[in-house]
Amino acid sequence: METGGEAKRGHESGNPMLEHGPVGRWRTAIGTAGALFGEEILFTEDGTGLLTTHSVIFGTERSSFRWRMDGPARLRIHLVDSEEDVDRETVVAMEFRSHDSDVGRQTVLAEQGKKGFWLVSDPLERIGDS
Repeated sequence: METGGEAKRGHESGNPMLEHGPVGRWRTAIGTAGALFGEEILFTEDGTGLLTTHSVIFGTERSSFRWRMDGPARLRIHLVDSEEDVDRETVVAMEFRSHDSDVGRQTVLAEQGKKGFWLVSDPLERIGDS
């Protein structure tokens, strides 16, 4: 499992994820409200993925998606089986940024110009391989 420090080193040297995609398991970053819900996104090497969200009203929900890079730091995501009222396909402009919390500073994945990433309201930290 990579820690925030490992992700930061990758960012400082020009993170290859901005070119090849964020393959791995990601969750809402420690120190964010979303961390209490355990939201998670899995990006697999074959271009598929799974978004897992939790809410008091709906419980655990899972949405499958396909993804591909659409240019440097541009991730195209297409929801496969979503019943939510969201666009089925979107392009996310990715960035890595510093995130300070009560547990310290870490580098997180977020959407450029937004607090969170895609359908998740908070930035993400990498927690493992796909």
